[in-house]
Amino acid sequence: IIASDLLPSFTRPATDNERRGWKPHVKLKYWYNTPILQSITHKESSEGIILNAKYNMPGDSALIQIAYTIKSSGIIDVNYDLQVKSGLPNVPKIGLKMGVNPNFNQIEYYGLGAMETYSDRAYGFDLGQYKMSLDEFTEPYLVPQENGNRMDVRWFTLRDNKNAGVLILGNQALNVNASYFSLEQMQNTKHWYKLKKEDKITLNMDYKTMGIGGNDTWTDVSQPLPH
Repeated sequence: IIASDLLPSFTRPATDNERRGWKPHVKLKYWYNTPILQSITHKESSEGIILNAKYNMPGDSALIQIAYTIKSSGIIDVNYDLQVKSGLPNVPKIGLKMGVNPNFNQIEYYGLGAMETYSDRAYGFDLGQYKMSLDEFTEPYLVPQENGNRMDVRWFTLRDNKNAGVLILGNQALNVNASYFSLEQMQNTKHWYKLKKEDKITLNMDYKTMGIGGNDTWTDVSQPLPH
């Protein structure tokens, strides 16, 4: 089921507003570094096997501690703690990403929908239960960029045609996104039709992610307003 590691993630593919406008990869550059694994330990408990991973960012200005409790039932509890020193730029997003077997491409979730939603693009969307394929879930903008986020997600599933798959639950409402295309491929491809489906689905599970912005698309005014 799991095709690649469950890892901390702070960035997303750039939007047109970001590439040509306020350029967060420059203004928020610190968060575009890759978190560095410092240590990983494990122990057994009555709940299951507990893995404790510690990551840091350059200069030790941000510390990420993640505890994964792997239970015999197949449930993995994830406890995520981010500690940030003062003086750093805003975080583009706070969350986790992982790879999922591409056969699990049928989506059902309870959250805002049915289309993509962001903190500054959610007015008029209803909280409810939605079901669709991953192709329908994705928004195919002409230029590959961030797309498809769903806000206020209470639960989210990726299933195959035998009804097996992955269920995501948060202790609070989440932002969840899934795509056949990695961040790296979307960053480096200029036209949507040139994207190639990969051997895994990239699944993002975020506590927060920044909005889309767009008061213009060519200056700092294009950045999202505070929410």
